Amino acid sequence: MRLNNLATILFSAIALTVAAPAPEASEPSELLDKREANGASCHKSSPAYTVTTWGSWDDDWGIGFLDNLRGQCGAVENWGFSYSGSSGQATFRLYKPASSNCVENAIWLASNPTGAIWGVTCTS
Repeated sequence: MRLNNLATILFSAIALTVAAPAPEASEPSELLDKREANGASCHKSSPAYTVTTWGSWDDDWGIGFLDNLRGQCGAVENWGFSYSGSSGQATFRLYKPASSNCVENAIWLASNPTGAIWGVTCTS
């Protein structure tokens, strides 16, 4: 009798696993639109950096970007952020960055909630 009950429970568990709906593969069109609109460029002249931003990810006067810079790079000095038209511009200095690509990582992390920006490279 117990073996029969165990077989019934196992069969039910397998049936539930197989019958579970698949997650949606597509993203909402609003997020895709935001992702297309997000962008950044980065210029460095060590220790000074200038990051130009556009899209909805920088609508907070760069506060999210600054927070991620501190988390990825360490001490950020001479921080400034301003808007010119539809673009933002962050200026700052990193004297001892935690890694060579910490600014690019901070851009990705800060932009991720509205559509992560991939492939930004800080050029000299």
